[in-house]
Amino acid sequence: MRSLRALGLLFSVALLGSACGDFSGGASGGSSVEPDAFFDLSASAGGIEAFSNSVYPIVRQYCLDCHEGNGPGSPHFAHPNVDTAYQAIVGQGKVNLGNPSASRIAVKVGSLAHHCWSDCPSDGAMLAAAVQAWADEVEYGTGGVSVEGALASTSLGMADGVLDTGSERYQGNLIALYEFKEGQGTIANDTSNFGAPLHLELQGNVEWISSWGVSLDGGTLIGTIVSSRKLYNEIANPERGTQQFTIEAWATPANIDQEGPARMVSYSRNNGSRNVTLGQVKYNYNARTRSLAALLENPGNGTPALQTYDADQDAQDRLQHVVLTYDQFRGRRIYVDGEWTGDEDEIGPGRLWNWDANHFLVLGNEVGNERPWRGQLRMVAIYRQSLTDDQIRQNFEAGVGQRRLLRFDITQWMGGPSSVDFIVSDFDPYSYLFCEPTLRANSPNGSQIANLRIAVNGEVAATGQAFETLDTVAAGTSQVLSRQCAVIPKGAGGPDNDQFTLVFEHLGGFQNVVVEDDVDPAPILLDPTEVPFHGIRDFDRVDASFARLTEQTRSVGAATFGETLEQLPSNFDVRSFVSSNQVPIAKLALDYCEALIDSPARTSYFPGFVFGDPPELAYSTPARRAALFAPLYDRMLGQGLLLQPDRTDVDAELDTLVDILTDDCIAPGDCDVAKTATIAKGVCTAVLSSAAVTLH
Repeated sequence: MRSLRALGLLFSVALLGSACGDFSGGASGGSSVEPDAFFDLSASAGGIEAFSNSVYPIVRQYCLDCHEGNGPGSPHFAHPNVDTAYQAIVGQGKVNLGNPSASRIAVKVGSLAHHCWSDCPSDGAMLAAAVQAWADEVEYGTGGVSVEGALASTSLGMADGVLDTGSERYQGNLIALYEFKEGQGTIANDTSNFGAPLHLELQGNVEWISSWGVSLDGGTLIGTIVSSRKLYNEIANPERGTQQFTIEAWATPANIDQEGPARMVSYSRNNGSRNVTLGQVKYNYNARTRSLAALLENPGNGTPALQTYDADQDAQDRLQHVVLTYDQFRGRRIYVDGEWTGDEDEIGPGRLWNWDANHFLVLGNEVGNERPWRGQLRMVAIYRQSLTDDQIRQNFEAGVGQRRLLRFDITQWMGGPSSVDFIVSDFDPYSYLFCEPTLRANSPNGSQIANLRIAVNGEVAATGQAFETLDTVAAGTSQVLSRQCAVIPKGAGGPDNDQFTLVFEHLGGFQNVVVEDDVDPAPILLDPTEVPFHGIRDFDRVDASFARLTEQTRSVGAATFGETLEQLPSNFDVRSFVSSNQVPIAKLALDYCEALIDSPARTSYFPGFVFGDPPELAYSTPARRAALFAPLYDRMLGQGLLLQPDRTDVDAELDTLVDILTDDCIAPGDCDVAKTATIAKGVCTAVLSSAAVTLH
């Protein structure tokens, strides 16, 4: 039998240190060929010895908590087995030997402040220097392996491509559109051609992206109250508004640690007043909407929010199509990459007549700069209509940004005319995006097409080669070889001067034998410690559970929840729980217990307890105390549940607590009636914030 105190001990120590972030990324791998084959890829593997002399000592010293292999972090590039660590860091594209400072492992620490061990920029520079030392040791050169003499296409640059407009987008009922094609200046133009334009001014740290878009690092794009008013007029006005809307964004979050929620698109005035907001909270997308349906909850701030389910991790630090719709049948819905997330709006639909016409449209932050969102916006559109599932999917498939169609000639291998087409875009400061390779051949000969790789400036990029597993036959005059995209590191010349070449293993009956390097298989990791049976409720579930158990709305704890969000548990792994997590849990529990005991609902919640008696009388007998303890146990800890603390043990702990709190209430008049409720709040908080509630 476990007492409440025993369960509470789980919160008194940090079990494994701070929680670990995700280092997700693409795949790559070194390879080599027979001496008489077309080219030698052995250098691109980097060499385990060079890795062990450069990057490995640093990650072994500073990254063990998350990336050694026994914790929740991935990949395991700090594994005690150097071969396994090498396979993890190269296999998931965490280093760029051709451009060490652009290595994901260095950018994460230096620019994104991912678990720095001292000063973040200095730590990132240390990792970049180590990657450079690795590249120097293997004489990597400018980023890969020469394609001279390879089974390769002709070479092309971005200027050789044809501007690709993509598929047709659905644009009915569009009232504001930002394509960010300007590339310079301080104004992002509304190109919807609907009514008076709602142009946005760039403020703070906002930079243009050459392939259409803006990059935000604490900056803002904001319209005036007057120009923003067309959103109110077309959507919420009681006389002419549609009472429905859609917010559509192509966005790349800079990381999955953003809080607030961080504001991606907001029609608001400040932190506490908004009509609608689309934001990000860690791995989740979050939507707040003011409506008559939410009037009793929080009429001015658009809460309770609709937030995507934690376990789905819908928000990722890659380019995503994110859509928020609102209509009078389903309320709010969130779509990611053309698909509804499945999260239901518990508030449901309501008229938008209580929207405030004196709000600002703002992108990337709150009006007062308190909730910055960091990342890239490639397009933002606002409609006075709730788009259908088919319309959302159509816009997702249409794509975004400035893209060029590059046609790589392979006539010398396949016969002519023949080519492989790629849709290519200048993705970010470090990379290109190559999408949807398509074979075009007048006379496809049924020959094998396999292991397609992309070279930049005559060098096969060591990372991002998503098409190296391609293996098919030439069977059509216009044949899509893959629906995937590959992120390829930029060369020294940049978009104006870099040259691209396609390299194959099999093409048109010719073969370039590529043999993968011999890398020891990763051992099966046996965790020396027993995996915990329990999980811990994360930040959102703690708040939702407290509201349900005290029969209060979540608005009761909204202020404390917003202030302490970053301190609450961020994931389900109980081993990542630290003692500092318990402080905001207790604060939040106190908010809900105060609301319960100060409200008329306490009469039905504690039907036998007399709050009108002074403490020396209210807590004078075991029966009187049981009238307070029993409802707390039954409603918060449950009845007939396995692995919950025994009622007798809980009562003993609560008796001790009440004795301490009533120690100065001995004689009549020592304490007034108000203290009876104060003590009850303390008892309630002790139960609600205990491990018996937050563990599951």
